[in-house]
Amino acid sequence: MYHISVLRDELVKSLNFENNRNIIVDATIGLGWHAWEVIKKKKKWDIFIGIDRDSENLLKAEKQIRTEILSGKWEFPTCIFIHSSFARLKEILSENQIHTITGIIYDLWVSSVHFDEWERGFSFRSDGPLDMRFDRMSWEKTASELIAYTPERELFEIFRKYGEEPKAFFIAQAIASQRKQKPINTTQELAAIIEWASFDPKSTLRVFQAIRIALNQEFDHIIQSLEQAIELLESNGTIGVISFHSLEDRLIKQTFARFEKGTIDEITGQTTIPALLKKINKKPILPSEDEIHTNPRSRSAKLRIVSKQSIH
Repeated sequence: MYHISVLRDELVKSLNFENNRNIIVDATIGLGWHAWEVIKKKKKWDIFIGIDRDSENLLKAEKQIRTEILSGKWEFPTCIFIHSSFARLKEILSENQIHTITGIIYDLWVSSVHFDEWERGFSFRSDGPLDMRFDRMSWEKTASELIAYTPERELFEIFRKYGEEPKAFFIAQAIASQRKQKPINTTQELAAIIEWASFDPKSTLRVFQAIRIALNQEFDHIIQSLEQAIELLESNGTIGVISFHSLEDRLIKQTFARFEKGTIDEITGQTTIPALLKKINKKPILPSEDEIHTNPRSRSAKLRIVSKQSIH
């Protein structure tokens, strides 16, 4: 279970544990490192819900956490583990007779396991099948199929929108040309095409990111989940989100911003409906130099925290 949690203490501190009964969701439980720190702080009558799209990671996290619970060292809350996308947040909680939450955290970084296991197809640094699915149990389309059947113009849009790739046109054209001759089935085959079309060593990283985001519909799921989380959150409850690239952070910032402004009467200039959310920190929290030195993958991380305001 090799994985180094990013901004772990800062994310856990964003949660409010002062209620008589806390219901806290880890929407991206991964291998459970943030979750375990949350669970240790909760009381036995609290509820913890861990969600993940990757059934394999979820199973590992649940096994590890339940082993610790059975050790008898701590009094733990009720723990519920759900294999699903966090885009189904409201439905998941309703199925468990839960209709409000006191806090929710998101760690949007792709798990180190995904990059380090060649057979998952997330990394171009080793050769493997072009897969990239977070959910291999129920998500049918692979990255290889997306590359094979997406029209050239749409590939260009994916690379430009989700990777901000300057050479998107040439890379999409090269992929469309190559797939007419033979299928593109492995990470190294795709990487070679990108390198040939771009001559920019950073293009491969950007295009792989774009394909992953498009395939797993990551941005749509983030917006859907955050909107549901805001609706479900109790007054003074908090949402903490760690993002890892500028597109992701911008999406989170813009989603929160829609709820951070009240409605103002055009005639009187008075606020008629107060803002629903309040920033806890004016600027996102960044990793310390020590954390970046220990875990270079954390260097691009940003943590945004908001709380829900009481509206009377």
